[in-house]
Amino acid sequence: MKTLLRTCFLCLVAASVYAQEVSESEVIDRARATVGTEAALDGLVTLQIIGTLEPADPDMPSATLLIIARKPLSQRLEIKVDDIVETTILDCKKGCIIRSNLNAGASQMRDLIGSELERVSYSTRQFFNFFRPDFKNGEKVHLVGTETYRGQRCYKLHYEYPGGLKTIRYFSVADDTLVSTITENGVESIGRGSMTVGGIKFPKEIEYYEGERKLHTILVHELKVNQPLTAGIFDIPQGDTQ
Repeated sequence: MKTLLRTCFLCLVAASVYAQEVSESEVIDRARATVGTEAALDGLVTLQIIGTLEPADPDMPSATLLIIARKPLSQRLEIKVDDIVETTILDCKKGCIIRSNLNAGASQMRDLIGSELERVSYSTRQFFNFFRPDFKNGEKVHLVGTETYRGQRCYKLHYEYPGGLKTIRYFSVADDTLVSTITENGVESIGRGSMTVGGIKFPKEIEYYEGERKLHTILVHELKVNQPLTAGIFDIPQGDTQ
């Protein structure tokens, strides 16, 4: 019995040492390979997602969702609840939010600045980076080690911009897939299911949590890659919208 326990202990130690010897780039490269070939991932230029946002609270209304993104830094996000539409537009280094009441035919616009602009820029890059750090803008990644997370043994990677946004990603030791992403504000996202479009595997659903509390789920109904986009889709209106 003692021999068996000693053998198991040595195996765990060996596995831990092996995990520590794996580099950040190896973990990321293997995780990217579970999503698509390097040619497919690097060749993604435009992305269009149509879906719904379903709150965990049954008393909250669901919303329709439209995301249009273009490499390297353009995004249009439309969220519609009843007759209210909130549109977030990013065009390189400028952005805005437009809130429209369809029944009243009125809209109000404000510029995106500071941390809001940083977060929208960050989310746009993530559509195209596929776990690879944004080295161009100074993002760094560090392999913290391995730990059991959500019932799986995972590599824990810490991403950080200089003086800015931080992200934790957990990748399965067993099959290299992404298990979870946690942003610096404590919001966790977990992909469920998969669909392959243009040689790239995308989740069918994305669940969002704050700690143990579920916030909402995004259900993807339609997804297009590298399709032509409507001209001016990322144009920011000039002046206040009435």
